[in-house]
Amino acid sequence: MSTSPQPPKYVSDLMELYGSSYGQLLDSGVFYDILEPEVDLEKVAFDHLRKFVGPKFFEPNELGWRRGWQLLYRRPEGEPGNIVKEFEDVYDILERVLERFLNPLGGNDYETAPLKLAIAFDSPEVTDLRIYQVHDEDILNGRLIISRRANGETTTLIFICD
Repeated sequence: MSTSPQPPKYVSDLMELYGSSYGQLLDSGVFYDILEPEVDLEKVAFDHLRKFVGPKFFEPNELGWRRGWQLLYRRPEGEPGNIVKEFEDVYDILERVLERFLNPLGGNDYETAPLKLAIAFDSPEVTDLRIYQVHDEDILNGRLIISRRANGETTTLIFICD
């Protein structure tokens, strides 16, 4: 896995909306990698979760995080993307996660995020998109979205709430 020093505009736009820092625990973050085709996307996704949560909160309860890790959705090959609908279709947790997904900056702006999400995740170049449930088997819940494009560009978006 290699991380590009300069992500493309569609990724930097998401980073402006959702952040891009590890060790946040309760928040959201966007991460960008360039992967070879043989790299296991699920492993990359879980590694980002581990770094996002941070060792202070992940390591004492790694087993809980592993048990709380579940693939909820994988876009069928060749199907056009609609990330907002796909996210809402597997949404079954805290209202704050959906609110953070659709309106990350607050202020009742429900138009910007869906447009930026569509550019990043609904592009015909996206060859693999997955949505995972994440939780620690205690009080933390969230979602992780990861997509890979034909050129290896991979975008990960994580949300965690209590």
